[in-house]
Amino acid sequence: MVVKLKSLLVIFLVSAVSLAQTPAPDGVITLRTNYFYNFEVYYLLDFDFNNGRNNPDMFSYSLSYTPNEPNGAPIDIKLEFEWIANIPAVNMYNNRILYIISKPFEFKGEITLTTQDIDQNMRNIYYTDGRPCNIGVDRLEQDLLRLQSVILSTGGKLPAGSYIFNLNILDKDGVPTGFSQTQTIEVSNPTTMDLISPGGELEENFEISTPLPTFQWESIDFMWSKVNCNKCGYWIRVAEYDASRHNSIDQALKDRANLPFPDNGDYYELPSSKVAGVSELDLWTAGTIFQYPLTGAKPLEAGKTYVWQIRKTFPTSSGSESVYSPIYAFKIQSAGQTTSSYSGIDLSLYQALIDQISPDIQEWFKEGGDLYGYVPTGTVTLNGVQRLTLDQLQTLVNQLVSEQVSLKSITVE
Repeated sequence: MVVKLKSLLVIFLVSAVSLAQTPAPDGVITLRTNYFYNFEVYYLLDFDFNNGRNNPDMFSYSLSYTPNEPNGAPIDIKLEFEWIANIPAVNMYNNRILYIISKPFEFKGEITLTTQDIDQNMRNIYYTDGRPCNIGVDRLEQDLLRLQSVILSTGGKLPAGSYIFNLNILDKDGVPTGFSQTQTIEVSNPTTMDLISPGGELEENFEISTPLPTFQWESIDFMWSKVNCNKCGYWIRVAEYDASRHNSIDQALKDRANLPFPDNGDYYELPSSKVAGVSELDLWTAGTIFQYPLTGAKPLEAGKTYVWQIRKTFPTSSGSESVYSPIYAFKIQSAGQTTSSYSGIDLSLYQALIDQISPDIQEWFKEGGDLYGYVPTGTVTLNGVQRLTLDQLQTLVNQLVSEQVSLKSITVE
């Protein structure tokens, strides 16, 4: 059993909203982001810059110009869009995947720009009142040669790295007006998952004493929008393994489930939370720890063996995709049975949390350490009074890591 720790939130997205006077004091120009959907995987074949209507719906911007006078004249502007890749694994930095700049055009009113408007013609852009916006393309550049071999080796996916999307408004001479939008996304291609606890291979006969185990797994963090991916997130399925009925753990997992219950033949959706700091965008994420619920699940019984698996569903430019973890098995100890290795908390998860408080604790239990040969009981007391549950210990560790509280001393009894 391996316990792995990693930093959270590997996906970073920046969004800005601009509202200011135009360089010429004749009206007001506004540029804002309506939405920018986060994708974990980009398939190159999903993009068609000869016909943008074939592109995935990825972003939407609104651009407007209102003269100060009702019959005021339009302004002359250009649109500039670029998609930049930074891929350290192939020593690629600030490589333009796509660059489009329009010819100067007269602009007055409001238009919406989406991924599906970005192509070599840009003929499908209309004002919100239905008038065509006569935008022509001055230059379109695509540079995929450096990515070609890497893309082929990753099944047509853009490789993991940092991708920057810039939209700039220029004056008729190509000088920046100060109106721009930038989104930066870290693409991770999150297709791997490792289970941590409880359990292991069926042959290991891993036992725990609690009927309410805490499940923990490891996978690359990701974000999604519920608007375009309402099934994204983590899902779990837990079922009983009975050697008299099942030939394999796969067969057991597909049999009658304890979670979800009643069994709907699917997986149980795990909690997610809205990403803080990007309130103007609909972005969600989820943790990798989940405790078996008291309600809404069939209770786990002493003396029985159970199997569990995590499904991860994440957004791609082709729609949502899912990957599955291995299957772990564990047994609930029979009534009255005791072991020296467990008392109230999954020790692998308990130990992982304690290690975050102080890495020195790991050394205490190793050969040569002061507590070598001893086994933690899983009992943690705060300030000599309050006995902490696993959830309370997790909260305390989070507060220590974020420096909201400080640690004065640790006592081992």
